[in-house]
Amino acid sequence: MKDLVRKSVLLIGLVLSFALQANDLVPLKMLNGKVTISTPRDFVPMSKEIIEIKYPSSRRPTEVLTEQTTEVTLAFSYTNNKLSKTELSEAHKVFSKSFHNLYPSATWVRDELIQQNGHPFIVLELITPAIDTKIHNILYATSVDGRLLLVSFNTTLGKAEEWLAQGKQMMKSIVIN
Repeated sequence: MKDLVRKSVLLIGLVLSFALQANDLVPLKMLNGKVTISTPRDFVPMSKEIIEIKYPSSRRPTEVLTEQTTEVTLAFSYTNNKLSKTELSEAHKVFSKSFHNLYPSATWVRDELIQQNGHPFIVLELITPAIDTKIHNILYATSVDGRLLLVSFNTTLGKAEEWLAQGKQMMKSIVIN
């Protein structure tokens, strides 16, 4: 009996170990090395076809990573909009007003300007309605080489329990190189 219990405990430990390893965060360089962010091992680049469906506008992200269901995404938009670090405070006011107007029924979690890993970031975190669900959005915006960079983590509320804490870890890991 002791042997059976010991084997069961070992098996459970092994299964938990594999489950945790699948979601371990590993550093990944994005946008030709301009940004480093820690992401789960199982996040993969989203196909261009799915990007076109999920982001139908002409302002599609530059790069998108996702998990299997595509209900959890990490998107990077390195825009041509000029923005210096000294303009971030003013840009934060504009972003905040725009998002509050665009999503009047949103539930707001954060709306602030922070310093992270030696770099200033605009942070907007809100829950917005979608067609058949709600989306928890975390948006970071900053200046990289004088241009606006947007990084957003999004998860459906159905996946939030599984992914939100990890999404926050990912966003906290952003380093501008």
